[in-house]
Amino acid sequence: MMQFLEFTFRSLWHFVGVFLILSLIIGYPFSVINRQIKHTTLREKGYPPAHCDVDGDFPKKEGEDD
Repeated sequence: MMQFLEFTFRSLWHFVGVFLILSLIIGYPFSVINRQIKHTTLREKGYPPAHCDVDGDFPKKEGEDD
């Protein structure tokens, strides 16, 4: 473990490389699980509900600003 930490903190570019590799390893399974949950929810409930616009927000009334 100490060798891995020494390699990681040897320079900025080693740190950036290790960070990117670890974020891919952790992020990819999360996004796969997230897509599966979203797919299941959309199949169960349908999308969007009648009272929402296409992206799921409430539609703005005329003359209403952000």
